[in-house]
Formats: sequence, C-alpha cells, structure tokens
Amino acid sequence: MVYSLDMSETAVICLDEAVRCEIRRELAVARAKHGNSWEVQSIANSWGDTMDDRETLAAIRLFNRTGSMFAGVVCSIH
Repeated sequence: MVYSLDMSETAVICLDEAVRCEIRRELAVARAKHGNSWEVQSIANSWGDTMDDRETLAAIRLFNRTGSMFAGVVCSIH
C-alpha cells in the first residue's frame, strides 16, 4: 500500500484508495454517458480479476474519451 503525506493538512492519504475512487468516478461517468453497455460491464467485471487498478483506470478513461475500450487496439490480418 502506498501512502502520501499532505503537508498542508498533515493528513495521510492512501494513494491506492485514491486510484480506486477515481476508477469508481470514471465508471459512473461512463454509465451516465453510455448506460451499462457491455464494454462498461466488461471493464468493471475485469477490475481486480484480469486487470489491476492501473489497467482498469486506463481502460475506463480510454472508453470515456473515445466511446470504446478498443480505440487503442491496432491489428493487421494477413
């Protein structure tokens, strides 16, 4: 677990929990914009299972920015 000391208020903030709060916020934004689409459900269900906090946050931010979690996927079929 990672902690940060906020010197202005001398309060200890858990960075892991801050990231998880951001994921929950981004998921709420996604659901407000797109409903509970299969992509939103897929990201939410993968969180903590096949994707860690960092991967989940990146995926949901990409989804919120582009409307698809696959916007960054590039493939070539020969």
